[in-house]
Amino acid sequence: MMSQLKSRSLRGLDYINFSLADVRDGIGPFLGIYLLSVHHWNLKDIGIVSSIATFAGVVVQTPAGAFTDRFKNKKIILAIASLLIGFGTLLILIKPDYSVVIVSQVIVGIAATFVGPSVAAMTLGLVGYKKLEARTGRNEMFNHSGNVSSALISGLIGYYIGLKGIFIFTLVLSIVSVICLQLIDNDEIDYKLSRGSLAKDESENSGDSAEVLRQPLFIIFTVCCVLYHFANAAMLPMAGQYIVSENKVDASVYMSACIVIAQLFMVPTAAWCSRKAVDGRKWLMLVCFAILPIRGLLYTFSANPFFITSVQVLDGISAGIFGVVSILIIADLTKGSGHFNLANGILITAVGLGASFSNVAAGYIANVFSFKIAFLFLSAVAALAFVICLYFMKETYNPDS
Repeated sequence: MMSQLKSRSLRGLDYINFSLADVRDGIGPFLGIYLLSVHHWNLKDIGIVSSIATFAGVVVQTPAGAFTDRFKNKKIILAIASLLIGFGTLLILIKPDYSVVIVSQVIVGIAATFVGPSVAAMTLGLVGYKKLEARTGRNEMFNHSGNVSSALISGLIGYYIGLKGIFIFTLVLSIVSVICLQLIDNDEIDYKLSRGSLAKDESENSGDSAEVLRQPLFIIFTVCCVLYHFANAAMLPMAGQYIVSENKVDASVYMSACIVIAQLFMVPTAAWCSRKAVDGRKWLMLVCFAILPIRGLLYTFSANPFFITSVQVLDGISAGIFGVVSILIIADLTKGSGHFNLANGILITAVGLGASFSNVAAGYIANVFSFKIAFLFLSAVAALAFVICLYFMKETYNPDS
């Protein structure tokens, strides 16, 4: 009977990762296209509002991770966050004024900060450390599969109904995610494991959080991730705006194609990565970091929509690796500490800070100089992340621990 319950909860985790895939970022890169093509905003303002959600998340991400460590019912956290994202996104459709868009993005940004830690906590609490590689890979597979399905539907909605339909679709998905949560039995989630404590630990706090977070490897890894996301966050929205500016076409279909292609490659990459992660984490992260500057350089070659779309294969491989290995590295560094979600929250905070400045910086550079210069700048930042990881990051995986 217990195995059937656990199986039902794990199946619910599959569905949650699938349905939440397109919810957590609101309408994502479609926001810039909508504001540019429908309301004719300038690139600088689009860059600012596109960064607001990420920046708002930065402010609360670390306490969100600590809260997730402490709060036992992860389902409630995830349900509230999902609904806030859905209704927050709808505000833009109701009144697309500058102030309303900012308020909407603040709501979406804050709510989204609870999604990643909650899913990671439920995963660790359900399967434990021994099965974490396989389960994390499976989570990413369902997440990327959900993104593929959502992007295809969003593209069709944008083409046949209009960009406004994508806002409604995001709200529907947020409600579906709450329904899927009912499959997960909260009693099946081991509370201590979900926060990174070992089952044998008797205390609520197994380790000092300051000691955990002051680890040199944690700091180095965080710096690499900040640089990676600073370089990565603006690339896809910028590519969509590049297509619109140079070709004077509706980029919603091409943007959907970009997302679909990337996500299609993320699915097998995540599966492969979960198997290879038991051979070590560092070499996988080096592959991840090496791909991004190549992708940025390729964007400078042509604004042809089909070429831009094909380059997204690299995004799929890089992001597929990052999604799996980053969680595993944090689990390695915090094992037995009881601060898994806090450390994960701090990492996401730092990453979000880098990502928020990415859209502002790239938007400003593109507005003042050109899209090509913006892509070159982002590529240089990505190359720096690779160099730091190569020379300063050590292996975190210990098969004997």
